[in-house]
Amino acid sequence: MLLNDVNQYNTITVPAHIKGLIFDMDGTLINSLPAHYEAWSEACSLYGVAFSFDFFAALTGRPVLELSKDIITTFNMNISPIRLVEMKEQFIEKNLNKIELIRPVMQIIEACNGKLPMAVGTGASKKTATRLLSETGIINQFESIITSDDVEHYKPHPDTFLKAAQAINIAPEACLVFEDGQLGIEAALAAGMDVIDVKPFYD
Repeated sequence: MLLNDVNQYNTITVPAHIKGLIFDMDGTLINSLPAHYEAWSEACSLYGVAFSFDFFAALTGRPVLELSKDIITTFNMNISPIRLVEMKEQFIEKNLNKIELIRPVMQIIEACNGKLPMAVGTGASKKTATRLLSETGIINQFESIITSDDVEHYKPHPDTFLKAAQAINIAPEACLVFEDGQLGIEAALAAGMDVIDVKPFYD
């Protein structure tokens, strides 16, 4: 079920039947899209490729390797997807200072800390997710971090969120997913979980 629960202060609320929380990372926990865009742009510029922020934003939510394949195919780049990802992740290092936590979602984490088990379910690689969550100081808030390295089928398939629910030992129907991307929302619904689109809370 797609929820849009707000109280009078326009903050996110957690329904009473929910026993576990699962968070997407980019665009949900952290406002990392501008930093990722700059890193991809710098990597691709070495091959004479430039693209708009809107083009890039439309690809978000896909696992990093799949996103790399999309860019390579679109611009007919002569580079392997894995190598382009490696180059992009080198460039992201200098953009880490531009990444900010998304406050309305952090308020949920602070309120539920020690009360509900929490996990991350992201299309990022294990290396990138660990680095970003560590740099922002929130990695220890989560019992489990499920990344694109941990599943065979990516969002909008439900595997990422189902594996996260299994990791925190909560039935899917008792999990609430926080997402900002359409693919992630579809994945949560396919997993039989409640889901909140966080964009209206900070746009």
